[in-house]
Amino acid sequence: MRPPDDPGPGTPVPPAGTRRPARAPGRWRGLRSGLRGIRRGGAALGLVLLVAGLTNAVATGAYKWHLHAKAERLRADGVPVRASVTDRRDTVGRGGGTDTVQVWYDYEGVRHNERILCGSAGGCLRDPPEEMTLWVDPERPGEFVAANGNTDDSVYFLNSWGGIPFGLLVAAAGGAFVFAAVVPTGMFDRPTPAPPRRGPGRDRVRRTRSARSRARGRR
Repeated sequence: MRPPDDPGPGTPVPPAGTRRPARAPGRWRGLRSGLRGIRRGGAALGLVLLVAGLTNAVATGAYKWHLHAKAERLRADGVPVRASVTDRRDTVGRGGGTDTVQVWYDYEGVRHNERILCGSAGGCLRDPPEEMTLWVDPERPGEFVAANGNTDDSVYFLNSWGGIPFGLLVAAAGGAFVFAAVVPTGMFDRPTPAPPRRGPGRDRVRRTRSARSRARGRR
């Protein structure tokens, strides 16, 4: 029996060392060609922007939801205490609002203090009161929700609704970078029309029989 790789009698065999390596399938050749055409610098920058933007948008939404759930839980299960409000301060860039205040309160003989947002995301519309009610977590007295709706961890850069559109905008820019780096140059360009042939070998325009008859009638 003849081996499977035996070409059979009469088949020319190339000399040793001249046999060509087997070619990769067409799809792998296309994949390698596409990978060589990717502009790696732009793709890497776009990927970083895409991941960073999406991460910031998702983290901002998750943190806002965490604060909302925490405030609802403390309003239902927290212990109300009176706190003194001092040291109103403008802290641009530290949280969702520009104004913060320091609150001081005693719980079971222990003195606590924390800096929270003075009002909503836009800051305080008027001077805060000298005293404010807090609902304190009895198991973790350092956690509370104040009467103005802010919790003990409200002064944080993720506590801003503006982080979501900002993150999506950065992600969109990153996606544009990735798209521009991966898509071949000139993919959406219109094909260039072929120039008309000239000389003796140019194409002749064929006329119909009626057109030829009209041309002879004009003569």
